[in-house]
Amino acid sequence: MRLTSYEEIAPLSLDSCDTADVLLVLANEVTAKLLTRVERVHRENGGGSRRLPVILVANEFPEHSMLRAISLGLVSLLYRRKSSFNAIVRAVVTAVRGRAKAGDGIQQRLISQIEAIRDHALIPHGLNVAGLGAREVEVLRLLADGLNTKEVAGRIGCSERTIKSVIHQLVARHNLRNRTHAVAFALRTGVL
Repeated sequence: MRLTSYEEIAPLSLDSCDTADVLLVLANEVTAKLLTRVERVHRENGGGSRRLPVILVANEFPEHSMLRAISLGLVSLLYRRKSSFNAIVRAVVTAVRGRAKAGDGIQQRLISQIEAIRDHALIPHGLNVAGLGAREVEVLRLLADGLNTKEVAGRIGCSERTIKSVIHQLVARHNLRNRTHAVAFALRTGVL
């Protein structure tokens, strides 16, 4: 409600965010569930063709969530306890105008460096910030959902042997113990 009093912005509900210029997320803590919701909002409103810049305002922001948040369009991170409504509005306006990103200089330089590494070194090679390929992420996501190897193979449309090979190569390459450890690795690095 408080944001509606600012003339420079026009807050919209989640139902009408297909016309939004920025996705502003206010939360106590940035969790995997919250980031999955942000991902769903992107998917439902443009299917990735028009990714909204994301501004997160939270009390707690676990380090392992940073890479995933950046991949979802994070342009500014503000800590609730230290941010006024004026600071939030400035971050929104800055993101809409496409100027230099809001937030402190060090934070923004780090976000920009991670984006550059992702865009110029990882994505062209089919990798993400954890060094996992798209098929590996898909397999790990299905394993995290509780599917067994045969069910994963059926979902993806390949043989059970191929899935076992993908898991084995991933576990060996990242020096992990087993598939459970691989899923935990993907969660910790923010891929899932």
